[in-house]
Amino acid sequence: MKYSWPWKVKLYWDPWRNTPIIKPRQEEIDLLYQLKLSEPGDVRPAFRGDYEKLKNAIMYEFGSVELYRRFFEGKFTLLNKVPHWDIMYEVVSSGNVIGQLYYDPFLEKWRFRLTFQGAYIALNEGLVDYVRTQPPIYTGKEVESSISTSSRQVVVVDEKNNIRGVASVEGSRVVVSKVFHERFLPVETSNNNPSIEDVLKYNIEGLTQLEEKSIKYLNRLRKRYSGLSAVVSYSGGKDSLVALDLTHRALGDLEVVFNDTGLELPETLRNVEKVANHYGAKLHIATAGDIFWRAVEVFGPPGKDYRWCCKVAKLVPIARLTKTKWPGGALNIVGQRAYESLDRAKSPLVWRNKWIPHMVSTTPIQYWSQLATWLYIYRYKLPYNKLYEEGFDRLGCYLCPSCALAEYSEVKRIYPELWEKWDSVLEKWRVRLGQPREWVKYGLWRWLTPATAKNRITHHLENYTVDWRKEYSLRLQSSTAKLTPISINNYGEEIVVEFNEQVIPSDKRELYIKNAIALGFKINSEDPLVVSRKGVHSFIGNSIHVKPAGDKQVLEELVDLLKIAYRLRACVYCGACVLWTRRGSVVLTHSGPQPLVELSDKERVVYVEVCPISDQLVEKVVVSLVTSDYKSFKRKTRARPMG
Repeated sequence: MKYSWPWKVKLYWDPWRNTPIIKPRQEEIDLLYQLKLSEPGDVRPAFRGDYEKLKNAIMYEFGSVELYRRFFEGKFTLLNKVPHWDIMYEVVSSGNVIGQLYYDPFLEKWRFRLTFQGAYIALNEGLVDYVRTQPPIYTGKEVESSISTSSRQVVVVDEKNNIRGVASVEGSRVVVSKVFHERFLPVETSNNNPSIEDVLKYNIEGLTQLEEKSIKYLNRLRKRYSGLSAVVSYSGGKDSLVALDLTHRALGDLEVVFNDTGLELPETLRNVEKVANHYGAKLHIATAGDIFWRAVEVFGPPGKDYRWCCKVAKLVPIARLTKTKWPGGALNIVGQRAYESLDRAKSPLVWRNKWIPHMVSTTPIQYWSQLATWLYIYRYKLPYNKLYEEGFDRLGCYLCPSCALAEYSEVKRIYPELWEKWDSVLEKWRVRLGQPREWVKYGLWRWLTPATAKNRITHHLENYTVDWRKEYSLRLQSSTAKLTPISINNYGEEIVVEFNEQVIPSDKRELYIKNAIALGFKINSEDPLVVSRKGVHSFIGNSIHVKPAGDKQVLEELVDLLKIAYRLRACVYCGACVLWTRRGSVVLTHSGPQPLVELSDKERVVYVEVCPISDQLVEKVVVSLVTSDYKSFKRKTRARPMG
């Protein structure tokens, strides 16, 4: 399904100066070209690492670097990230989208594919070979040809010599790999080869307008929230660096918060210290310590659809720090931009995160393009993270499941010892889950559910099947919780859920009862344990008996009771249960969380749902097995904390 971006970058090209223009004067627009980019069109400059990838990819495709020299060597080049099953960029040079640079995970190589504009120029200048075929021309069509070429890629033309696409040369076979449906002739520009300093010079006026608008916005907000301290959240990335510098110019002395998840790259940690010293800012670090490495033994590898890591390594440390430092609240400035994601594109300028509601968050660069942020950094010579020069597109947790395989390959290359540590964890879980080596190699661990993107990769693998029920069961058996449902039997008025071992160990029984009472359950008997609220739930050794069967609210009661059991079995001691409940109502013991009072209805929801064991392991894995539905965590009857 294609989504339309509510905000798109309008980027123009000056053909005489051969430079991009971020914010042209109204009277100049008709003299410039507007670049035709895939939305949102948030281009960034190419760095040294990107040029190396381009050069190697073109050499691989064409057996020569002539195309690289013609289009990119010594030229100001832009990259526009576009949807792809790993990573792909539209590559812009001299006002034209010349090609697409993309990562092929099966070859473990960066590759390059010409666009219509690139093919048009290259063919007319004799830089590429071509094959001729008659319509219909479609992807996958094999073209009869006696062509002799050392290239892996050739241009496809029809009988009238119109360029129609590109084809891959596979031994003696020539197969159409891309058909051009939109064919825009390339624009003509001067032969100037501007540097980043030249591009900055021609964009000073537009950049100054953006700066002044952002600084005025921060000053207005400062007056509106005059009773709150101003705090900048700095991640080590370019956007938060620009937001920090703008805030420093607008508001003066700063306090800076950095979230050290324990999964940051060394260069990022060095940059945080360098930036804090550069501004003379007071640095507060929300430290997660080694909780990720402890928690992965409970949850298994995180996924794009299984983000337990964000709760334990980000939300809890940040909330703990900010609640301690600014209990009355603070104005939190972040480097968020509308073009980063659809969610951020729809974000208001001022908001409160439900997990840290005491912090009023805002961004002064919501409508800045990526190119504008880089021009700002160069203008003021800001101390940016040097990992960008290696070609990193994003920074953060180096093993984040939202990363692409191309990004993992860069971490592996630059920091092999860090990747080896994570790779060893993945290998242990691969064996535990009975997965083939492709599960690690192609990053299939990045999805818990049988997601479309996961199936897109497995489609290319022989004899690979996605069996989510088997994997979920093995995850639970391999977890420190060691409790998994093995059968669900419906006897009309009663449902019996059988587990692989005793649901409530004897040493946890008393604490389990205290948790159940705090959640409003009544204890009717202790052997077997019988608890009731609306339905009746009997715990008999390895099984739970549920009456009445089929009632949706009784299902939610069962889920609450399962959450108590798993929390007591596999608590990771993150402290979320204490952090987000009324002071003095809950304590964290060596055996797990213990409520000290009976909680109100609202407090019960918060107490249960803020726990990552409840929110992720039980909801995403256990309940999916009980209901035979891996999407059950989206059910309407589920209680959710804080809205």
